[in-house]
Amino acid sequence: MDLSNILGALTGNDAAGAIAQNLNIDSKQVSSVITAALPSLLGAMQKNASTEAGAASLAEALGNHAGNAGNILNNLKGADLTDGSKILGHIFGGNLSNVLGGISQQTGVASNAVGNILSSIAPSLLALLGKQNGNSGAAGLVGLLGGLLGGQQSGGLGSILGAAMKDKDGDGKPDILGGLGSLFGK
Repeated sequence: MDLSNILGALTGNDAAGAIAQNLNIDSKQVSSVITAALPSLLGAMQKNASTEAGAASLAEALGNHAGNAGNILNNLKGADLTDGSKILGHIFGGNLSNVLGGISQQTGVASNAVGNILSSIAPSLLALLGKQNGNSGAAGLVGLLGGLLGGQQSGGLGSILGAAMKDKDGDGKPDILGGLGSLFGK
């Protein structure tokens, strides 16, 4: 699995439509938010996995969700926003509101809707990554996330997103949050 497969599983017509229907918003908005947010989600997971305790905790969460990777569409149709919100809190910690606000600015989608969209996909994202990570545990997780973001497995898209995840200005947020404005006409 590569980054484009993950993106496709979470933004395909049926997937985006299921989320849009649950949240009563446009499926194009759903897709744009997921596309904008995926690098931040993966980058924050990679940062969390950079410590032994963080990697172990994330590997456990992936393992707990891996069994749900069989039918992502059903997971998205019945998404548990409470569970997803907790996952986002663990992934982004105290930066969650800044990340949601940045994605909102870039996509033009209200911050609360961005939060609901990301809460909808968070369990499914963990399931997809957990299935990919298999029994590799914390050690495999670091390689998996690095490969997804660095482009080793996904070619051009991974390279672009991996570069965008850098924090060159040192503000604690991936530069992609500031650089997507031109893509969304902002």
